[in-house]
Amino acid sequence: MSKESRPDIESLADSCCFACGRNNPIGLKLRLANVGSVVRGEFVPQDLHQGWPGVTHGGILYTLLDEAGAYAVLHAGLNCITARSQVRFVGKAPLYEPIQISATVLRKTSRLVETEASLCLKDGTIIAKSATTWWVTGEPGLA
Repeated sequence: MSKESRPDIESLADSCCFACGRNNPIGLKLRLANVGSVVRGEFVPQDLHQGWPGVTHGGILYTLLDEAGAYAVLHAGLNCITARSQVRFVGKAPLYEPIQISATVLRKTSRLVETEASLCLKDGTIIAKSATTWWVTGEPGLA
């Protein structure tokens, strides 16, 4: 893929994306960075992110996993959309406690990419994991 057709991650952050967009007033405003071959970030859930009282909503947790996988794909220089995702929730995410986010690309073909992502508390307790398959779109800027 040529440099010109690769997605511009910074412009995505300046968008209205619910997960990472700086211009979305109700968005999560995630900051994810590529560290070696792993995308990493942190999110601290607040009152508006809760499901059951005091616990982060599972949909918010899935959004963190999906966005981390998307950034892993973007850092690999690919434009993809989610084709299939399997999530396993294994613990609760209390409000106001930092959630550590990580994702990596496991396998790439010309049409599909596989990623895995995880969410952990600061002490390493796993909250959730995902295995996602992405369809390579070939359309610049589409995550």
